[in-house]
Amino acid sequence: MASERFIRLRGVEVHNLKHIDLDIPHRKLVVLCGVSGSGKSSLALDTLYAEGQRRYIESFSSYARQFLDRLERPAAELIEGIPPAIAVVRQNLSRSGRATVATATEIHDYLRLLLARAGEVHCTGCGAVLRRHDPQTAAEEIRAWPAGLRFLVAFPVPAEETTDAEQLLAELQREGLRRVVVGKRVVSIEEPGAAELLGEELVRVRSGRGRGGDGGRGRQGKEEADVVRSEAMRRDAESRLLVVVDRLTSGDDAPAKRLVDSLETAFARGNGRALALVEGNVPGGVENTLDRRTWRRFAWSDRLRCEACGIEALAPEPRLFSFQSALGSCPACEGFGTTLEMDLGLVVPDKKKTLREGAIAPWNTAAYAHELEELIALAGDYEIPLDVPFAELPAQALRHIHDGVPERKFGGLAGFFAWLQRNSYKTPVRAFLSRWRTVRTCSACQGQRLRPEALAVKWRGKNIAEMCAMEVGKVGEFFAQIVAPKSTGATPVAPGTGQRPVAPKTRDLVGTLVAQIRSRLEYLAAVGLSYLTLDRPMRTLSGGEAQRVSLTAALGSGLVNPLYVLDEPSVGLHPRDTQRLLAVVRKLRDRGNSVVVVEHEEAFLRGADHAIEIGPGAGTSGGQVVFQGTPQEMIAGGSMTGDFLAGRRGLSAPQHRPAQRGRLRLIGARGNNLKDLTVDFPLGVLCAVTGVSGAGKTTLVEETLFPALCQRLGKDAPPPLAYTDLTGEGQIKDVVFVDSSPVARSARSNPVTYVKAFDEIRAVFAETTEAKIRNYAAGHFSFNVEGGRCETCQGEGQIEIDMQFLPDVYMTCPACRGRRYRSEILQVKHRDRNIAEVLQMTVREAFSFFRGQRKAQAGLKRLMDVGLDYVRLGQNANTLSGGEAQRLKLAGFLAGSRRGRTLFLLDEPTTGLHFADVIKLLDCFSALVAEGHSIIVIEHNVQLLRHCDWIIDLGPGAAEEGGRIVCQGTPEEVAGCRESETGRFLRMTKE
Repeated sequence: MASERFIRLRGVEVHNLKHIDLDIPHRKLVVLCGVSGSGKSSLALDTLYAEGQRRYIESFSSYARQFLDRLERPAAELIEGIPPAIAVVRQNLSRSGRATVATATEIHDYLRLLLARAGEVHCTGCGAVLRRHDPQTAAEEIRAWPAGLRFLVAFPVPAEETTDAEQLLAELQREGLRRVVVGKRVVSIEEPGAAELLGEELVRVRSGRGRGGDGGRGRQGKEEADVVRSEAMRRDAESRLLVVVDRLTSGDDAPAKRLVDSLETAFARGNGRALALVEGNVPGGVENTLDRRTWRRFAWSDRLRCEACGIEALAPEPRLFSFQSALGSCPACEGFGTTLEMDLGLVVPDKKKTLREGAIAPWNTAAYAHELEELIALAGDYEIPLDVPFAELPAQALRHIHDGVPERKFGGLAGFFAWLQRNSYKTPVRAFLSRWRTVRTCSACQGQRLRPEALAVKWRGKNIAEMCAMEVGKVGEFFAQIVAPKSTGATPVAPGTGQRPVAPKTRDLVGTLVAQIRSRLEYLAAVGLSYLTLDRPMRTLSGGEAQRVSLTAALGSGLVNPLYVLDEPSVGLHPRDTQRLLAVVRKLRDRGNSVVVVEHEEAFLRGADHAIEIGPGAGTSGGQVVFQGTPQEMIAGGSMTGDFLAGRRGLSAPQHRPAQRGRLRLIGARGNNLKDLTVDFPLGVLCAVTGVSGAGKTTLVEETLFPALCQRLGKDAPPPLAYTDLTGEGQIKDVVFVDSSPVARSARSNPVTYVKAFDEIRAVFAETTEAKIRNYAAGHFSFNVEGGRCETCQGEGQIEIDMQFLPDVYMTCPACRGRRYRSEILQVKHRDRNIAEVLQMTVREAFSFFRGQRKAQAGLKRLMDVGLDYVRLGQNANTLSGGEAQRLKLAGFLAGSRRGRTLFLLDEPTTGLHFADVIKLLDCFSALVAEGHSIIVIEHNVQLLRHCDWIIDLGPGAAEEGGRIVCQGTPEEVAGCRESETGRFLRMTKE
């Protein structure tokens, strides 16, 4: 141990850390644990990561540092031995509509470079492979012809540029050229009448009377007609006006240099184009007749041009394959793959209504009622029935309603929504417009996001969109087929693809790119995401999936020696998948990196090299190093976490479970990967839906059951995924979905206002003698309204300074010094504390402070019930973690008065919870069930699953391998199912 290097921390006092001293070993897997709010994130993210990042930025030049944010030094006496740091946290995951799994893991960047350097360009018209040629490549093709064939090397006459035939012939003669192809003859320049023949052919080509004219195309716009005519002239010139550079015989013993020299001349005089006319049976080419003999014409260009269609392709470059670039993105959808379009089903929700009864919903509003009045005014003149159900309106009437009547200045629905779109910069208009539009796949690119020229470039027979549309596992198999023959030294070739070997000069680059792509694909598969497609939008992923994708980007970087700080990487993972993730993190450590993980998952705690527990409690009761050492030493004794791991602490499985009070039956659920499921959800109990990652849990509960119930109960919700029927909804009065999304975006929201406890606290201050003397009401103690708040900062406690092109800067309000209130309000005290000081208390401290004030304590008790006793009353709600936000929402529901039976749906409520916190959460669930409510949780936590009353286990695998019910029943019944992965882990923890 003495020879090992450490990260030395001395006197750390970040947030609630209490002057801690700590030595963290380098190149080890170190797990930080402890109850929620004990200070783990303060140590890992706000100290280790912040200082590692700050020192790395300090190593830059002063010029580079001016473009980066200035980072504050963590409050500590000494920090030594800390390497550059990389953090993987849930808060920094991109949720942009353009962010996909491929872009987040950098796989898309490598694919773009691969397509740009080694892709085959295909014609967007006929699909033929397009290649750039030069004299050497053209000569190689000619040498492959059978020996003894006569052929001519030529170049086309620029018919659109040449004006005088005699002048052209004189110029060719001065250059030593002796023959031209005119029509179907080979003519000598010195032949009498050659100028007249050439002149007549030039006129014929220019007039469009040649074979390539635009006859039969019909009338077109002038610009399009000019393009067609120019292309026709070019094709005619290629076949009927050629200059012969040389006459050769294939396989001849003549020096190869003569062939290359002739082709160089043809390329130079033909503006990058050269041709060969060969007499004989040679595969390929275009048939020509010269001097009553059959020849075949071959053409080469130094540009990516289709000889058959006349289409010139864009040069492949990485930007062409990026849907985030204006060069590569589909012009119709701007790279999103979807467009927002008017949805007639939303515009006319009830087609049984007539126009006069208000069938068109947007025109029923006061602001736009004049549109309906205009329609009614012209209906008689255009035979639009006003008292016929909308579904029975004739086609002509529907056209007038949609397209409008221009002569009456009525724009119809199309004009109305076009006007809304033009004015969508106004927030009310934008919100109104969003009510009537739906997302549809882009009709131009079919959801592939890219322009046709980008999709026409392929590698191994697939374009970049087709590769990204494959699942991670399938893409891995696709790249695994690439082998490099040792004997030839050729570029890796996939058997049976027909792809031409890449030029040797790009071989090393392609090999490097393929290796990087495969490495990231292997990481994605290792963390249990092989079922995702690469083009899956990041915003559609669950929190756990998104974090693992972000983790893959960090792991795939190939860096050595930095400090990796991972914030609960196992969130959203089934215990089976957690084992895979642990193996990946160990590989990261084995590469020579230091890894610090904030984690509560048992597998990580047992598999760590070094464990550190922060505690013993939360908030002001935490911030101390309770234990550090090996996991074996932790289990042996000395810490609360070790007691749980050893089984010395914890809840026993309940002996008696509450009786079910009815059930919900969802019939025929078939959204995403669900296999036409019929599921019974018991009511009046704690029910868990579990299964491996990607088995279909979110699809079943969040995307099908919840919106289906909302529809039946008359609540607003997105449309549910496909299902046949739902029964039993009459047994509940309300349904509430509690997820980990932020509870508020405003900095004014905090935990005590969210649960309505602040109203009672303000009332307590309003009842004080000092407040009554000054005639202060409860409203004076609110920082959201005039009268009591500091008017300088409007009750924010800080002032925002606009830095123009730099990030905004926030400074403490100089008037109230961050306390939010006027000084006169702060003079009112209850038990020697003013309202600002109360907001700085933790929930537990405030609960004791307001002893005897039952109404004030009631709301605070709800926060304590869900394990948020360490949170300060005035902490901004948008700074809470996802798990804390979820528990705060639950506390809000508990604090509110609810009548009737309510069904609560929760998505992984144990996120971020220690073993001890899970016990508190179970107590909260028990209280809800005792009141007659029902709870359905999407969960993987084995400790919680053991105490559920009913489990529905989906699987057996992910994606197409999932979507079925493996088993269902009590935890004991699921533990007895040998096919269930969840049952396997329940058996492992069974007492």
